[in-house]
Amino acid sequence: MKKTIRRLLSFALCLLMLLPVVSMGLQAAAIEYYPIVYVLGKYAEVWNADETQRLYPLDPPIAETIKDKASDIFFAFQAADKGLTSWKTCADKIYNTIAPRYEPLVMDDNGNPQNGTHTKSVPMPVKYDHPFWLHDYEFSYDSRLDPYENARLLRAFILNVMTVTKKSKVNLVGRCLGTTIVATYLTEYGCAEINTCVFYAAAFNGVYVMDGFFTSDFDINYSRVQYYLQNGKSDEGGNYDAIKSAADVLNKFSMFDWFLSSANSGLSNMKEYLFPRLTLAIFGTWPGHWAMISKEAFQKAKATTLANTPENAAKYAGLISKVERYQNNVMAKFPQTLESCRKSGMKIAIISKYNLPLPPLSPNSSMMADGTVELRTMSLGATAGNVGEQLSRDYIQNDLKDSVSMAAYVDQMKRQGKMIYPDSATNTAAIKRSNYLSKDNMVDASTCQYPDYTWFIKNCPHAAYPRDIELLILDICRSPEQYTVTTNSKYPQFMAYSNGEIVEVTTPDSGVTPQQTSSSSFFKRIADWIIDFTNKIMAFFGIKR
Repeated sequence: MKKTIRRLLSFALCLLMLLPVVSMGLQAAAIEYYPIVYVLGKYAEVWNADETQRLYPLDPPIAETIKDKASDIFFAFQAADKGLTSWKTCADKIYNTIAPRYEPLVMDDNGNPQNGTHTKSVPMPVKYDHPFWLHDYEFSYDSRLDPYENARLLRAFILNVMTVTKKSKVNLVGRCLGTTIVATYLTEYGCAEINTCVFYAAAFNGVYVMDGFFTSDFDINYSRVQYYLQNGKSDEGGNYDAIKSAADVLNKFSMFDWFLSSANSGLSNMKEYLFPRLTLAIFGTWPGHWAMISKEAFQKAKATTLANTPENAAKYAGLISKVERYQNNVMAKFPQTLESCRKSGMKIAIISKYNLPLPPLSPNSSMMADGTVELRTMSLGATAGNVGEQLSRDYIQNDLKDSVSMAAYVDQMKRQGKMIYPDSATNTAAIKRSNYLSKDNMVDASTCQYPDYTWFIKNCPHAAYPRDIELLILDICRSPEQYTVTTNSKYPQFMAYSNGEIVEVTTPDSGVTPQQTSSSSFFKRIADWIIDFTNKIMAFFGIKR
């Protein structure tokens, strides 16, 4: 009898021990994983009609072409600066160096491809049996095309993925330029087939650094150039080592101010001769690039580049219609479109980046950014100081004073084990708002459209895609509930990119500050040799600097 009781107790104990495991297994089985359609940020290759020549990306890069012609351009610039030739002659030299490389890629007056140029078709999706991975179903596209055309192609691809996987929905992830297509898709086709939508380093809300090319507004500021040289990081194919070495030489001979002043003066003098024709020769006929023009700059960009004369306004009427359609129907209304999708059950996540400088070419280049896209636009409204700077003391002490002090009070009471009963709705809001202020005092996420669904990665270049971010996106897509900044302590709202890993921002100096870009040994040796050789020549002739 006792032996039977012991056996029954042992059996019951085993069941109790197995119950959590069985429960977890049943719970996992109950979670339905949806395939992930990833709309790439990098431009797809563009080929000629019979696919015998790749036209884009340019090979060799345009920087190589400019480098080969640098001496010709420099002498033309010097001649114009001294009044020996016209600025139009110098502008023609620059135009004739750059424009021919892009000529096969120019679209027609309606913004459509010419001469059969195209990107290779997206392959038909295949079925994967494992829990879906981020790169299973990548959607590549011709970045020149109207976002509406690419959204139509994306729609067909999504339906094919659903058919192959026998799933009723997909997760949709967009990166950089790809988010303009995602935004257009949601505007045009809705979200009935979308489980979760992730925007990563998004460009759908405009990219201010692009505005200057379309509005012909350039401003090379000394302090921003110096900051860029010290804190920029290699991104989108840039060679900061070479730029830094050239700047080292100019600084050594106290010529940097002169160089920037001459560059600004030259751009001003060549403006009417060089722009907008150079913009039109490169990407001004691409509706896909017009989708990245901010709403603040759009009217001026259109008037400057496409409708600067009545003849051009008539010539480019078809293209103008396309770019206005995106601005008016997608960008201007997207906050409402996204909220409508959220209310319909679509889950949302926005992953943005900050604290890396933009190329110092435009009046907006001091804005907080990831080196390419501005934080405010990609996060749908985050408040931040200029790049490398904290929010102003006035903002912290006045606008957030109640929030910060209330948060400190709440923490004190919690440590004492006391309950907190906010005495007003204002205090409740203040407590909530303080939770969205980054510990480095650079970003206030409470002003975002979705502060609970928006993450911020510090010091991560725009084109960088660390594995930790991929894992975060997978975690978001695989969650059965709306994923928030408090769902997983591994992925808090504010993180920093350091040595290939993501770490939490917990103090004002959390993570790493952008490291000063040092010249590579090759470029540094060249710069040092030039400086040393020049010093010896000057010393030989008794010249003092």
